[in-house]
Amino acid sequence: MCINAEIITFGRELLIGNTINTNGAWIAKQLTSLGITVTRITVAGDTVSEISLAVAESVARNPSLIITTGGLGSTYDDLTFDGLASALSIPKETNAEALDQVRARYRSLKLEMSPWRKKMAVMPSGAKPMTNRLGSAPGMFLEHKEIMIFSLPGVPKEMMGMFTDQVLRIIKARTSPQTFREKTFIIEGVPESSLAPIIEKWLGTSKDVYLKSHPSGSEGKPTITIHLSAMGPDAGALDEAILNAESTFSKLVESAGGKIRRGRS
Repeated sequence: MCINAEIITFGRELLIGNTINTNGAWIAKQLTSLGITVTRITVAGDTVSEISLAVAESVARNPSLIITTGGLGSTYDDLTFDGLASALSIPKETNAEALDQVRARYRSLKLEMSPWRKKMAVMPSGAKPMTNRLGSAPGMFLEHKEIMIFSLPGVPKEMMGMFTDQVLRIIKARTSPQTFREKTFIIEGVPESSLAPIIEKWLGTSKDVYLKSHPSGSEGKPTITIHLSAMGPDAGALDEAILNAESTFSKLVESAGGKIRRGRS
C-alpha cells in the first residue's frame, strides 16, 4: 500500500528568504525513512487566505497525510488554526485539553493567562491537541475525509520533539508504511553531459530503483554523486534491487572511462 504525504510550511519569513525551510526537509527525511512517499512540500504565507488555499489545494489532491508547521503561537500572524478551519469548512472552538496545557505552561513560568495565550487553544472542532513539551503552543491532530492532518510548531526543536514523541506513534498506529533503502556513491571522470546517455541506458534495466545525479566541480573536472533509492514492502528484495542497480550502473560508467568511488551509503 502506497502512503503519500504533503508538507506545508507557513511563514512570510520563508518566502522572503529570511529563514531557510529546514523544517520541511527534516520532516521529509523522517517520512521517507518510514517508507512514506512525500509528493509535495509547499511554502505559504501566514494570512488566513494563504493558509486556507494551501490546505484546500492539498486536501483536493487527497494525500494520506498532511503535516503543517508554523503559525501556532500567540501573535497576530499565528493563524494556522484559522486557515485550517476555513479550508475544511469546520468551526473553531476552545479545546479544553489544549487550554489546560497552555494554562499549565504559563503557570510553570509564573505568568498570567491572557487572551493572546488562550488563543493558542482555539482549534478546529474535533481536533485532538498534541503536547508541546518544549514550548507553549500545543500542536494538533485532525482526521478529515480519511486524511491525517498534523499541525506542528514552527520552532524546529519543538516541531522535532512533537514529531518524534507523538506524530510517529499516530502514523504507525494507522498505517503500514513500506521499507525504504538508499545507496550513495561518487563518479569521477565522466561529465554530466556524457553521463546522460548512460543513465538512459541504465533506466531500461532498473525500473524499481530511482536514480538521482548531483554534479559538482566542472565539466572539465567532473565529480558526480549518485543517489539510488527504492521503496517497497520487502526489505530483502529492495536490498537486492539496489545492489543490482549499483552493479549495472557501475559497469556502464566504467566502460565509459569513469571511476567509481564507493564507501558511502
